Amino acid sequence: MQNKQPISTIKRILPALVAGLIMTIFIGLCILAFGLNALFNPNTTEVQAANQPELVTENDQLSNQELQAVIAQYQERETQYQSELMQAADQINQISQQNLQYQQLISALQNASIIQITRDGQVFLSRPSGFSSEFENHDD
Repeated sequence: MQNKQPISTIKRILPALVAGLIMTIFIGLCILAFGLNALFNPNTTEVQAANQPELVTENDQLSNQELQAVIAQYQERETQYQSELMQAADQINQISQQNLQYQQLISALQNASIIQITRDGQVFLSRPSGFSSEFENHDD
């Protein structure tokens, strides 16, 4: 049998040290690249743009006026839609009230045994005994 000799501590530490060194160099290069990119970027930042005076041309003014006209149209439409929504809500409320009245009427007719409603939705009218003779046809 072969005797396995323990790996020395240097052989264990060396790969971890090399990997850590490579990662540190890579991250450092990335940070340096981002910093240089930010330093030499030709695009202006918002702070720089805010400090520069605005140059407004006639085309910009016309474009602004057109946009304001479109905004006004949208505001008018919004007002119209809100009014239509209010009318629809009023109609829904009226229909709900009518529906409640109909339900109360049907309940009253059922309680008075004038109508019977089955589970499948069929409605049967009951003839009160006192009224049956008055409505019958008599052929004399």
